[in-house]
Amino acid sequence: MATETKDVTCGFCQGGCQVTITLEDGVLAAVKPNSQSPRARLCPRGALVPKFIYGEQRVKTPLIRNGARGMGELREATWDEALDHAATLIKDVTRRHGARAMASYFGRGVLFSPVMGMSSGPEAFLRNIGSPNDCNCGSICNLVSSTIAPALTLGVPTMKQVQDVPNSDLIVSWGKNSATDDGPQIMLAQIQQAQARGAKLIVIDPRLEGLGQIADWWIPILPGTDGALALAMCKIIVEENRYDTEFVRDWTQGFEEFAAYLATLELEKLGTICGVPVADIRKLTDEFCGTQKASLVSYTGLEYALSAVQNIRAQYVLWAITGKLDVEGGIYLNAWGQPTQPVRPVPEENTPLGAAKYPLYFGLAGMALFGQFPHAVLDDDPYPVRGLLVVGGSPAVSFPDSNTWRAAYERLECLIVVDRFYSEEMRYADVVLPAKTLYEMIRVQPTPEGPVLTDPAIETIGQARDESIILGQLADRLGFGDKYPRNEDELRSWLVAAQRPFVAPFKAATPPARAYKKYATGQLRADGKPGFPTPSGKFEIRSTTLEQFGYTPYPRFEDVRDLPGFGADEWPLLMTTGARSNKRMGGLGANLAPIGEGIDPKPLVDINEADAATAGIADGDAIVVETPFGQAPFYAHVGGTTEGAIHVPHGGGSAYMPQPWREGNANCLTSLEFCDSITGFPMLKSVPCRIRKA
Repeated sequence: MATETKDVTCGFCQGGCQVTITLEDGVLAAVKPNSQSPRARLCPRGALVPKFIYGEQRVKTPLIRNGARGMGELREATWDEALDHAATLIKDVTRRHGARAMASYFGRGVLFSPVMGMSSGPEAFLRNIGSPNDCNCGSICNLVSSTIAPALTLGVPTMKQVQDVPNSDLIVSWGKNSATDDGPQIMLAQIQQAQARGAKLIVIDPRLEGLGQIADWWIPILPGTDGALALAMCKIIVEENRYDTEFVRDWTQGFEEFAAYLATLELEKLGTICGVPVADIRKLTDEFCGTQKASLVSYTGLEYALSAVQNIRAQYVLWAITGKLDVEGGIYLNAWGQPTQPVRPVPEENTPLGAAKYPLYFGLAGMALFGQFPHAVLDDDPYPVRGLLVVGGSPAVSFPDSNTWRAAYERLECLIVVDRFYSEEMRYADVVLPAKTLYEMIRVQPTPEGPVLTDPAIETIGQARDESIILGQLADRLGFGDKYPRNEDELRSWLVAAQRPFVAPFKAATPPARAYKKYATGQLRADGKPGFPTPSGKFEIRSTTLEQFGYTPYPRFEDVRDLPGFGADEWPLLMTTGARSNKRMGGLGANLAPIGEGIDPKPLVDINEADAATAGIADGDAIVVETPFGQAPFYAHVGGTTEGAIHVPHGGGSAYMPQPWREGNANCLTSLEFCDSITGFPMLKSVPCRIRKA
């Protein structure tokens, strides 16, 4: 037996962990962390790779539907037959209903793979046939927190913000759990190093697990009420004159209007809403105001609530008015000559899905809102959609209301799925095309010297092909094959071409020396004028754009409990979901490995001890979670969350999963209809609910 070892990037997910693999006769036999790399890590998922990628869960040949839609009856086909059939279906849909009747969804599974460039922008796949409905996972994840909320407030997206943890005296983790990140967990290491030198870590989270367990102070908060806590802190800071008067005077817009709004709020009521006692809110505010060197570790945790955009904006206001923007140890703005982000007009013709209903989302995101897809299929709203191309994702288990997605799939005339592992969509698909894992791909890897093209780490499994080549060969049959690579030689050329949008960020360059408070020197804005890259040139507490679009222009909190039928008498608890796990990856076929191998055999709901006692539930009990939108069975894990809240794990719901994950589906408990009013992002982290023993 020939044995070989290689140091490579792990190919299970997109985290970028550095591992050492062992090949036996060319077959991947073992994976371990690369002991020589600072980015070394091996999670339970990655350790399962040798069994998983060769196993029954893997799609290894092209498949064509051979029975009723929804039954999962598929037969093997040749590549030519499958691609020809897929092209015919797309042509039929566009002939009958027009180009806009085709939509695409590129899921998290395509991140950092070559095909990512086809999911949006000028090279979006369906754009070539005239459809405005190319979508990706940004339409349900990260765009609000990374792009939209910052654009409406300070004009600098999160990719150009540096949380200066190494220089912080205080680290506030609020909306992110760095202990359950995929990848090598660099932020967690920075936090622990900062704690070792004396920095204090405050974690604001409904759940204790992960970062809360190493925090100097864990502040349990009720799900979706982060805006109430942020406004309570703002109220204390403003009314006690603890803000940076010079910054507020010279560099903000709307402070007086915001202060007037804060005066109408009662501190005690805000504390009741968020579940944090007023004494703790005051103590937190004291700690926060005690240093300028306070960093914010946040991600998507605040973007799934009734007033998601405004909650995130309230966070930024806290940091801005206390002088913690673009300073050492705070939120450093690694932006130079930043242009003001334009707001695209909604096209009057060939309007993307969701653009008319959520014009500001479209204006800043520039793509259709995929959560509106089922309406277009089931209700012809705003027009009929009858075809879908899914690449590297599973909307049925990663978007709200799984049953509505299944109903939409039943009505489609064309469903093409490109993926590596069996997904719920494949039960309804007309054509399934097998994709390579990251281990099998030619990839561009970032290095200090610039982008490097790397060869596959292992031999191709079955008949799998690179997703970009699959779409290139499909494009060839649709009349635009010259736009994309159709074989590996073309793929290599395509990847290294300078115009590739995902290669450009990797180009080697010497970063400029840090400069602080660039808003005062003109270095921050593209026009060289002092200020922020916003429409007003100021840090916008009162957002010019929100005002123009008819929304409340300052950060205002909306309580889910104020919605009709959502009161605490009937629904005494608040459900959050979507927390990351080191054992699973929600929404990916990769979930099949850990749950199938017993690493995460049951979907466990975190319940506070007092709430469990009230419901007569013990640890390990079979339970039922009910919301206004549905119910589903789970198992109880008593402890680890704040009183009044539960956490339900996501990622279940596929018929290809073993019980009990098959039925333990968080997205039977959520709704496509209850969303942030500005962006249409679903209310996944603040759903009124109740629990009972099964």
